[in-house]
Amino acid sequence: MQFEKIYIELSDICGLKCDFCPSQKAQRKIMTLANFERICKGVHNYAKLFTFHVLGDPLKISNLKEYLEISLKYNMQIELTTSGFYFDDEKMNLVLNFKNIRQINISLSAFLAQSRMSLNEYFKPILKFIFLHLQKENNSFVNFRLWNLDKNFNSPLENKIIYEFLEQIFKVKIQKQKAKNRLARHIILHQAKFFKWPSLQDEIIREMGYCHALNGQIAILSDGSLVPCCLDVKADIKLGNCFEKDFNELLNSSLYVELKEGFKQGILKAELCKRCEFLASKC
Repeated sequence: MQFEKIYIELSDICGLKCDFCPSQKAQRKIMTLANFERICKGVHNYAKLFTFHVLGDPLKISNLKEYLEISLKYNMQIELTTSGFYFDDEKMNLVLNFKNIRQINISLSAFLAQSRMSLNEYFKPILKFIFLHLQKENNSFVNFRLWNLDKNFNSPLENKIIYEFLEQIFKVKIQKQKAKNRLARHIILHQAKFFKWPSLQDEIIREMGYCHALNGQIAILSDGSLVPCCLDVKADIKLGNCFEKDFNELLNSSLYVELKEGFKQGILKAELCKRCEFLASKC
């Protein structure tokens, strides 16, 4: 076991245009089942948890069941991250009944970034899913994510309708400056500071620092590109392609070793890392 988490982007398609998200979407399309199985065969023993996300929304994939079946075949513990817009009855049943799904993250920030749907319309299928989850006493966890707080952990005014709605539904008092609020059994409101995806067009923030990339996590994009972390959405630090070479071989590449050793020494070798606000705020 080498990583805490490996991100596997099934698709970079989400159907949304959130202003906080990188603009480059629907470029890599959907990872084929054959390529996905190749990935699973190569990485299933390398992490405790596998997250189906970098960009895109796994619940938008029509044959998601087939991907989940392959992950179950390799005994992979799965985390799903979704905008919450695609909870139809079929997807609810899948998420509730696959025993290897450990956590479902629902980005409430995605709702706040759009105007096509009212709060009640948005939450109607989500709450149906939540109440079924509670009724079944499902072992997985559901995280409602609000990752839009400022540097002092203060929430924007737009969060107010979310807080009031959740308080009314779950009969709890939300502590707005608390990272985790328990709403019900295995149902959590998780809050974090807003972060900006790094870009090579940004100014350098610093050249020294440590990151969990290549140590705690690594990511595979839907075109097979292996990148150090889930924030390298454009594969600016491409470590190779998992469709073309074995995962283990890529972990022994000169670039991988150089970047990882740099982190150990507190030196940021990659240009993208030097521009990463998440690194600067977390390290």
